[in-house]
Amino acid sequence: MEYVFYYIEAHLACFLLLAIIFYKILKGVNKQASSIYLNRLIGTLMLYFLAEMFWALVDGQIISYSVSLIYLSNVFTYILITVSTYNWFIVSESLQGEGIVEDKKKRHLVFVPVIVSAVLCITAFWTGLLFYVDESGTLVNGRFYIVLVIIPFGYMIASSIKAFSRFANKDRYAERGIYLMIGIFPFAPIVCGILQAVYWRVPFLCYGAVAAVFYVYTTIQDNMISIDPLTQTNNRNQMYKFLVKKMRNEETGMSLFLLIVDVDKLRAINDAFGHTEGDRALIRVASAIKDACQGPRGRMFVSRYGGDEFVIVAEMAYRAEATYLAEQIKNNLRRLSDIDGAAYDVTVSIGIAQYDYKAPVSLQAFIARADSDLYQNKKMNNV
Repeated sequence: MEYVFYYIEAHLACFLLLAIIFYKILKGVNKQASSIYLNRLIGTLMLYFLAEMFWALVDGQIISYSVSLIYLSNVFTYILITVSTYNWFIVSESLQGEGIVEDKKKRHLVFVPVIVSAVLCITAFWTGLLFYVDESGTLVNGRFYIVLVIIPFGYMIASSIKAFSRFANKDRYAERGIYLMIGIFPFAPIVCGILQAVYWRVPFLCYGAVAAVFYVYTTIQDNMISIDPLTQTNNRNQMYKFLVKKMRNEETGMSLFLLIVDVDKLRAINDAFGHTEGDRALIRVASAIKDACQGPRGRMFVSRYGGDEFVIVAEMAYRAEATYLAEQIKNNLRRLSDIDGAAYDVTVSIGIAQYDYKAPVSLQAFIARADSDLYQNKKMNNV
């Protein structure tokens, strides 16, 4: 009975910490799907902490002790922890840009294990399949109790495996931080959950859950700082960090290229059609660049360099590949313009520079080389 105070104190403290994050996300300007789903996860965990406090009051016989209350307190905790892990799976899918988030049928299909778990929990009072109370008033695991373990762990492990597999793909450098975070997230809840299963009156799990959520929240905030909000490409500071790293470490059999993509006559589009349409043009260019930079041709890092300029840092074997990439960007842009049916054409000029590891130069000088090539291309095309 002495543990009840400390158990409730721990869950209340964790509840308040999550409430702060919940409020900041709710009132924040970031309304992306990942933040909305993260807030749902936090809200579910807060309810779970309340359910754990209720369980402690029942288990410690602070409130009237009865078989019905024992069942009720356990049903609440098991259902809410399962819903929490489902919400985490959805958060991880949204952060990875998976279509399952947009597809209601797929989301409902993924939710089916939660429904199965909930039905088994609610009917346990009559069936005893998951758990039951014996004659001494002790809660005993039923034949299907393993379901309550497999489903929550399954959601977390599935999201972790998918993220780690993508983290291992070196061609997707820009997103590797997010993939690593998703892969690591389940470790703290799983380890703390195992400890609490062994020492079930010690509040390990709440601490693990809060640590994991805090890790996700701070990683998303860091990602927002490093990402251009309009085009969803990396910003200039991230490009500088990546480029400096590549200039210091030569990859065997690969050459380092810098491509500057400049949107032609963006000011004219803004003047004729408004800045909203100009923003759409920039988004279209960013999409054309990102589409061209996917695949095994090389390791590529896409960033927005300035108002109408993008920079691609690419490791490739030959200069011809960089030239081909530039043409692919232009082809993609023509295709996207046809699909959008815009009242104006969007074209780009592209400058290319190759880094010479035998005669190293400063970052600014390397960028200046690409900028000079860009200027020559614009001059030749009378742009």
